[in-house]
Amino acid sequence: MLTKKINKKQVEEFLLRNPDFFCESPKILSKLNFPVETGKKNENVISFKDWMINNLKLQKEEIVSNAKHNYFTQQKIHTAVINILEKKTKKNFFSYLNKELPNFFDLSVVNLISSNQKMCKDFDLIYLKSENLIRIYNSKNFLLMDAYDNKLGIFEEKKIYSNAIFSIDENCISEQVLLFFGSKDNRFITNRAYDLIFFLSKIIEQKLKEI
Repeated sequence: MLTKKINKKQVEEFLLRNPDFFCESPKILSKLNFPVETGKKNENVISFKDWMINNLKLQKEEIVSNAKHNYFTQQKIHTAVINILEKKTKKNFFSYLNKELPNFFDLSVVNLISSNQKMCKDFDLIYLKSENLIRIYNSKNFLLMDAYDNKLGIFEEKKIYSNAIFSIDENCISEQVLLFFGSKDNRFITNRAYDLIFFLSKIIEQKLKEI
């Protein structure tokens, strides 16, 4: 009796054509081995059950990792907005902005950048010479999210890897002012959470008009 040798490609093609094969024949799984990935290498093989458990653990770790970097959530923005609206004085508002918000969003810096030396001194804002600020300032309400550029000359001691910079409407306080979000990681290099950051920036801008 002649037998036809089946190669790996034929097995793969069969499984792809029959995606429910293991659902219909689950007992086969207990006799199969599955690879365990550690980094980029498959170090050993385990049973299907252990393989499933291992993959679930990896998925859980990935979810936790993503959640850790999901710094701007709707819930957090909502909480921050309520706290901002509750501030009645400039002192309380600026203190919340540059002292509490960075910790709340796990950022290195959240603050306003101004060329007004007195205002910067009174409210612990970031001072930047007018000519340097003008180079950064874009059209009002423009939000830039990118890697931090040392040529900006904003920080010398703090290590900022990425930033979001919002150009505040000049009519708020009769001068060009920037809202700066700075992080030690790359979270601002992508445009993830752009809409939420823009919304928060607009709330801060509106509060500046009121106080």
